[in-house]
Amino acid sequence: MCAASMDFNPEVFFVEHHRVVDSTNSYARDNSAALWAKAGVSSIIAVYADEQLAGRGQRGNVWHSAAGENLLVSVVVRPAALPVASQFVLSQAIALAVHRTISSFGIEAQLKWPNDIYVGGRKLAGILVELDCCGSLVEQAVMGVGLNVNQSSFAVMDKVPVSMKMLLGEQFDVQKVLEALLGNFSVYYKRLQSGDYAALAAEYKACLLGYKKKMRYRDASSQFSATIADVCSDGRIMLERADGTIGVYAFKEVELLL
Repeated sequence: MCAASMDFNPEVFFVEHHRVVDSTNSYARDNSAALWAKAGVSSIIAVYADEQLAGRGQRGNVWHSAAGENLLVSVVVRPAALPVASQFVLSQAIALAVHRTISSFGIEAQLKWPNDIYVGGRKLAGILVELDCCGSLVEQAVMGVGLNVNQSSFAVMDKVPVSMKMLLGEQFDVQKVLEALLGNFSVYYKRLQSGDYAALAAEYKACLLGYKKKMRYRDASSQFSATIADVCSDGRIMLERADGTIGVYAFKEVELLL
């Protein structure tokens, strides 16, 4: 199955490939000045690798990936006049790009707040967004994506992983998956740059696991049932319990139990 994005325009991107790095996010952040100097007029940088020796995930977790079998990429942007208070729109844009890419290959997935990708309770992709800010504005965002493409065997992990190959029973061209992702991201990034935050937020919530649906959660004090009532512009989640009370949680303050 092939689903390369019609929106991928190589002229928009500066793409750098490595066989091995410690992590694509670390490399991109440590070398951002040199990357931007080489990128020239390109508005988006993408650094991808066949293998990571120290891949990182959310909550300080390690991201495990077999060499050459999956998509490991960091997308780097310098958004124009994006307030730090609205930074979550970057997470929404990259998460929606990954979601649309997966959907284009025939896989029905959902976003798990804040920006993981799940299929039937199994983790297909993870996203790590790291920001550099200057005053009240976001100066640079490095958005790392780990998407399980062709790996069929995983070590025992806290979250049960799955890959595109395991779901559809076929081998994929990782380069075509990369091009699809970058093309889709360029679409969402244009909308972000135009200030179309409301539309991005609405589409993000429509793809969100547990949006207006009762699920089990755990915070520092207890486990409880709630529905996602909304997601704030700063990324905090609003959970409505059965008695109508609403709790507002930042990342790491609450966990969806699958």
